[in-house]
Formats: sequence, C-alpha cells, structure tokens
Amino acid sequence: MAKVKLHRCSYTFLHTDLDACWKVQRALDEQGIEYEVVKHGFGKGKRPDVVELSGQKYLPVIELEDGTVYRAESNDMAARVRAGELLDDSAAGAPASA
Repeated sequence: MAKVKLHRCSYTFLHTDLDACWKVQRALDEQGIEYEVVKHGFGKGKRPDVVELSGQKYLPVIELEDGTVYRAESNDMAARVRAGELLDDSAAGAPASA
C-alpha cells in the first residue's frame, strides 16, 4: 500500500477511544499501513493549513500519496482502514466532510 500522511492533533497522548485522532492512528497501525504523522495545532481553532488541505478544520485527515484527502467521522475512518478499503475509489474520491 502506498505511504499516506495522517494529519492529526498534536496532543494525541491518551491513547483512548475518546481521542478521534488516536482511533484512526491505531487502525493504521493494526493494518500495518505505513504513514507519516503530520501534527496540527492544539484545539479546534481555525487550522488554516487543514482547511487548505481538506476544505474543513477537523482532524484527523488522511492524505494519500497522490494528494487526495479523506475525512469522515473517526469511527468511520477507522472502520474503513480496518476493512482494507482506504484506497477504494469510494474513499479516495470522497470529498472532505466536517
């Protein structure tokens, strides 16, 4: 599988399911997907770099090697990763959503 970038919050340290970014990162780890972590600012501020990337300000966001971004609710993102469907056209072509 191609290397991806996981855009996540900079404060992921609790490693619980209360942390949306950790849920997705753990799913990537479980599936053995190679990824690079790109940390973004604390809290849910404006995050202009995330907005530029995905059209919205929420994390996590997965950026595929071709520059396509995938954003959904963290439970949905983790489920797609675990199902081996991260690179399916339905995910890769999906517009970013809040």
